[in-house]
Amino acid sequence: MNADGSQLLSQLQDIHSAGQPGWWPPAPGWWVLALLVFLVFAFLLKKWLAWRSVRHRRQAWVAALEILNREHDPAQQPREYLAGLNQLFRAVALKAFPGTACVRLQGKEWVAFIVALMPDQSDDSLQVLASGPYEPLPHFDAVALNESARSWVNLYG
Repeated sequence: MNADGSQLLSQLQDIHSAGQPGWWPPAPGWWVLALLVFLVFAFLLKKWLAWRSVRHRRQAWVAALEILNREHDPAQQPREYLAGLNQLFRAVALKAFPGTACVRLQGKEWVAFIVALMPDQSDDSLQVLASGPYEPLPHFDAVALNESARSWVNLYG
C-alpha cells in the first residue's frame, strides 16, 4: 500500500445510520388516511344537516297544526279547520313526494292517496277532507283528524 492509499484509508469513518426522517411531507398512506377521514366527516356532516333540516321542518308543521287548533275551533269553524288541515296534508305531501301526481289530486282521490300511505288508518276519519270544506256543516272527529295529521307529519314531514 502506498502512502497515498493509507492516507485515504485514515480518512474513512465508521458506518453510521441515517438521520431521522422529517415529519413533513407525510408518507402517502397518511394522505390517504386524511382523505378518508375528511370524506367520512363530510358524509356525516351532510347526513346530520339533512336530519336537522327534517327535524326543524317537522317541528314547524307541528307548530302550524297547533296554531290551526288554536285559531279555528272545529266545533265553531269546521270548514276553516278542515281547509287548514287539508293545506297541511298537502304541504307535507308536496315536500315528501315532489314531482308526483299528488299535486293534482282532489276529493276522494286525494283522500285515497293519504290513506294508502298511512299505516293503520281507516278511510272513514279522513273522508271529510274530500268534501268537508265545501259542506255547510260538516261532521267529523276533530281529535282523530288531529292525530292523523300528526302521524302524517311524523311519517313524511
